[in-house]
Amino acid sequence: MKLTRDDERARRICSLALEFMNASAPITSSDIARSHYPELSPDSFRKAFSRDREMLAACGVILAGHRAATGETLWEADAARSFAGGPELAPADAAALELACRPLVDDPSFPLADNLRFALGKLARSFSESLSAELAAGPSTPRQVAVLRRCLTDRTPVEAHYVNAQGSESRRLLAPYAFFGLRGALYLVAAKLDGDGRVEEGTERTYRVDRFASVVPLPAFSYVVPQDFSVDDYRRLPFQMGPCSSTAVFEVPKGRKDEVRRRAGAQGSFSQRDDKDVWSVPFSDVSAAASWAIYAGITPIEPPQLVSAWCKALEGAIADGN
Repeated sequence: MKLTRDDERARRICSLALEFMNASAPITSSDIARSHYPELSPDSFRKAFSRDREMLAACGVILAGHRAATGETLWEADAARSFAGGPELAPADAAALELACRPLVDDPSFPLADNLRFALGKLARSFSESLSAELAAGPSTPRQVAVLRRCLTDRTPVEAHYVNAQGSESRRLLAPYAFFGLRGALYLVAAKLDGDGRVEEGTERTYRVDRFASVVPLPAFSYVVPQDFSVDDYRRLPFQMGPCSSTAVFEVPKGRKDEVRRRAGAQGSFSQRDDKDVWSVPFSDVSAAASWAIYAGITPIEPPQLVSAWCKALEGAIADGN
């Protein structure tokens, strides 16, 4: 399922609400920016966080900020004005809340799914009863996700045993930078550390979270996420999972460049060819690239095997429609 900007914002609002509802101390602006807006400049962060505070207030979580001695703003939930006054929502409100949040609760690529599940269980009795049934079947979030999430928030490195796609296990010292989800799976962008606990420059890469056999925090060390880090630089498209073997070139219909750029994120580059907009991007799966092109409404120009796969996919769609 392709996530829209509204989907991403809904995730962020849920994450912010859960963090402030569970915070035991005020949270600095810089920590909020690193955890929830890693791809934004300071000015863009201030604007986006201001809009999100309005949305949080509409949801009943009102944030109050005050200047610390260091000059940085500290934020916390205003307990006197936030949260529901009673232990149980009206049935209609509870049903609407469950309907809106259920996709996130059931999405394995959302790292705060368990937190959201428990929060909903406290608000709505019907959801709490369904939660008990789900928990009886076993926990939904592996311990590794909880550990990685906590270490990312605290900027604590981890010792991880990772099993790659070929089944080989290796020990790695990692500094978690950010999560992202793709096709129902959760991924972590992390950098390697040397034996002295220092981040090795240029070692950032993407790890599939369900391939971590074990994760152990290393509280004796800490790290700083680079100012120029953006998770969008690592958020690959569905046809890029795996080693990229070739570069696809697509013709973008007139007036669709901004839409395709938004869907592409940081992947690929745009240029002009014969007065037409074209988008060049590496790919690993030719069939997935052809399907994505049909979904995005763009036409492959090269390589030939991609054009052929796109034509076959179109023919199959037409045959199914008839």
